Amino acid sequence: MANTSPIALPQLFRYWRALPHQSAAVVELEADLAANGHAVAMRRDRPWFATWSQDGKQPEPVEPPAARPTNPLTGFPYFSQLDNEGGTGYRECQTSSIAMCLAYLGVGGIASDDQYRAVVRRHGDTTDQAAHQAALKELGVKARFVTSCSASQVQAEIKAGLPVCMGILHKGPVGAPTGGGHWIACYGFDAFGWAVMDPQGDLDLINGRWIRTGGTAGRGLRYSYRHLNPRWLVEGQSRGWAWLFS
Repeated sequence: MANTSPIALPQLFRYWRALPHQSAAVVELEADLAANGHAVAMRRDRPWFATWSQDGKQPEPVEPPAARPTNPLTGFPYFSQLDNEGGTGYRECQTSSIAMCLAYLGVGGIASDDQYRAVVRRHGDTTDQAAHQAALKELGVKARFVTSCSASQVQAEIKAGLPVCMGILHKGPVGAPTGGGHWIACYGFDAFGWAVMDPQGDLDLINGRWIRTGGTAGRGLRYSYRHLNPRWLVEGQSRGWAWLFS
């Protein structure tokens, strides 16, 4: 009896290894989706699923190796925004991301995001770049907010030993990202993508929703170029929002 139970894409691609039969199955799946729609194409009795399963049970996925970025900034700290004082941490990703960078750089008096938040609050709202610029000036930190950053510039900063805060659109599908914006701290890169500290948690970059939040969920993540850059470089390859410390 044919197995017509549906299969979800996240479940399927847990096993993706770019094997030849998997690549062939994806081509067949795309054609099936176009011809028959999602409800039919995503059944386990479809021809593409037989191709996908031709080597028998797919091997259990192996956790990716720990991030080994080029010139990583070792000892980079992690702060979660969700435990910030005042109960408004849910909107303080920029504060926590910048604070991580300041703590790494050894800025005096900043060993937590709450300490940096107190300085920012003296100058305005934590979502306001002007308030952050004033706070950074008070702390004697050389920093600038830009809307013209590129991937190569971030890599150059990291090679020089400097972290970067990246402003991304974290909601909606990766092909059409939306949202009021979210900030993360980048401290390294490799052939796969960026090594980041996400103060909110672990973001599903494809679908734009949180996998896990709070605690250390966003610590030491690898966000791929393929799926993060479209959320960061929304307006062009040299139009990324960033805080630079050079």
